[in-house]
Amino acid sequence: MAAILHHYAFHISQLSPMPTVEKFRVFYGLISTLGFFCFVVRNVKKILINPPKSFHDWKIKFFFIREEVIPIAMEFCQSGLIPNEDIKIPHKEGWYNKIMLMPNMVFGEQVLVAAGMSDKWPE
Repeated sequence: MAAILHHYAFHISQLSPMPTVEKFRVFYGLISTLGFFCFVVRNVKKILINPPKSFHDWKIKFFFIREEVIPIAMEFCQSGLIPNEDIKIPHKEGWYNKIMLMPNMVFGEQVLVAAGMSDKWPE
């Protein structure tokens, strides 16, 4: 795993599974603020013990994607037209019941360095 992450030059914390639309909607809802859209966490089972409250360096990561880059027809949502979705929590689903509350820092940076997965230490 460390060799794969090193080859593609990304940190393990940057890797996330691609959920289905249905599963994603269970955990996140769409909101609009000042004409921009973002996803907020719904009041469901928590995945992280201490999820981050904000990302202070978001401006250096903010970017726009030109319409021509995406090869499918996409509609632009107007900021005042977000429907309020009442998503039922799938308490009886097997995948939902397998989710365990995880700390967001299981191993310290030294363990990541030893595994060759640290983005803070050069080779």
